[in-house]
Amino acid sequence: MVRLTRNSTDQIQRLLGLAILLVSLIFDVALATIPGKSEAQIVSGPGPTISCKPPFITRPQPTLPKGFTEQVLFSGCLNQPTALSVSADMTLAFVAEKGGKVWKCDLSASTCTQLADLGSEICNDADRGLLGLAVDPLNAQNVYVLYTTPSPGVVCTGNVVTGGQLSRLSPINGTVTETKILPSSTASSQPWCFYYTSHSIGGLAFGSDKTTLYVGAGDGASFDTVDYGQLDTACGDGMNLPQGAFRSQQLSAPPYIDGVVLAVTNLSATTPGIAVVAKGLRNPFRFAVNPVNHDLYIGNVGWNAWESIDHLSNAGENFGWPCFEGWNPGTGAAAPQPDYQNPANTGNISYCANISASAPFFAYAHGSYVTPADSKAKTCGGRPSGGGPDQNGSVISAIGFTDDSSTTYPAIYKNALYFGDYLRKCIWMIQMPPPNNTSLPQPQTFAKGLQGGAVDLKAGPNGDLFYVDLVTSTIRRITHQ
Repeated sequence: MVRLTRNSTDQIQRLLGLAILLVSLIFDVALATIPGKSEAQIVSGPGPTISCKPPFITRPQPTLPKGFTEQVLFSGCLNQPTALSVSADMTLAFVAEKGGKVWKCDLSASTCTQLADLGSEICNDADRGLLGLAVDPLNAQNVYVLYTTPSPGVVCTGNVVTGGQLSRLSPINGTVTETKILPSSTASSQPWCFYYTSHSIGGLAFGSDKTTLYVGAGDGASFDTVDYGQLDTACGDGMNLPQGAFRSQQLSAPPYIDGVVLAVTNLSATTPGIAVVAKGLRNPFRFAVNPVNHDLYIGNVGWNAWESIDHLSNAGENFGWPCFEGWNPGTGAAAPQPDYQNPANTGNISYCANISASAPFFAYAHGSYVTPADSKAKTCGGRPSGGGPDQNGSVISAIGFTDDSSTTYPAIYKNALYFGDYLRKCIWMIQMPPPNNTSLPQPQTFAKGLQGGAVDLKAGPNGDLFYVDLVTSTIRRITHQ
């Protein structure tokens, strides 16, 4: 999940006990496929169908551009939803709950049917849980999930070693089966290692080819202090430095795939293709594919100073963490991370000496407003402590695109990038620049004063923007007349 940060620290009291969190060899540091045949196991039979409240208009309404209205689509039937995926025919919405349940919801009725309950396999603690979900765009019978897994025999609470699991849920002979893809059910090792209560696995998204699945994972390092592997030996740290946050740079063994985005291809094969396509990421909790240029845009949760959107246009890009974070707002160049670039903080060794970074597509500082319009209200969101852009903390918690299918959205809101901040309680919109445009993006405030916090954004029927609100356990839709 995304780690919620408050002002200059990465520690904030969790709201509702949760702080929230790409086919072959594309990159010169590609991964060998985990050996072994994936075997399916039955996870549930036909699940219960539950009734949700009929759609209703939010009261009070968030501040939206003229002509837009927010509607609560599913309410009173879900418990801490974390991820949403809409079927290609726009009739079904699949929803993941943090605790492990997966629901298939009918968009023409206020009902959801339980597809699976993975609760017994999941580490549901703090920012861990079932965090990623994507329905197959070519076959809505297949739903892919990504969740945090506990270590055998270890109570999953606090700082303990956890792993990750990418699986496919499919109906077979009246039951729903789980096919474990990464790692496979017969794999001898776990490809991910996370020790702290945040920065574990994150999002899932299908590429424009509709067959490549992008998979995200955080760095698994400490979010409180500089961590180059000196703090513990849980993931092999302390024995083969650098580790910790430097796992995002893939500098040394063990070859955990932390702090990266993977591309998984040949998903139904015995040995799917797995490759690292982006590295140097702190916590790529959410990402989305641009419907026009088909590139990936990654919401990279920051540390003490920055939240970033990274644009993956070339497989193998390095976004620099922990050596770089954020940007120079005047030039758009990647900014050095002062704590990790200080040898005094990393055992008097500069692990960043030969590392360069792709600059973010956009970044905003914790101490600054995202747009000039935000500052007119002193903040974007609630103001319990009275003013300031970062009074409640900052975390980029949701990112998504609309397409051009809407018959009602004005043109500037189509094929646009939207991103949300869970703590600032806002959603912003960026009109995507034309090709070869080198000017820096200019966000516009889209939704301000949300009742809760957006943790996933998707385009749905009629090209409308849908989002998951973790705080109020609702799915919401923003329409235009």
